[in-house]
Amino acid sequence: MGLFRMLFSKYKCLVYTAFGNEKYYKVINNLKEYGVSYETVSIRNPNLNANFARNNDLTQYDIYVKEEDKHKAQQAIHR
Repeated sequence: MGLFRMLFSKYKCLVYTAFGNEKYYKVINNLKEYGVSYETVSIRNPNLNANFARNNDLTQYDIYVKEEDKHKAQQAIHR
């Protein structure tokens, strides 16, 4: 967790890490259906070959929620 997030963000609880757009959108849609607000941090690996990265979506998405929404978010993600 970055220092800025730890000090200033209301979304401090990491509930899921998704790799690739398909998995990310599936989880986000579930959170939206349950009415859980979230924040996402995306991380791309700069060491990957450009052609490999273009054909294989390996972007990492860390999804954070408020501490009080943690249980509700887990239910939404694993339904």
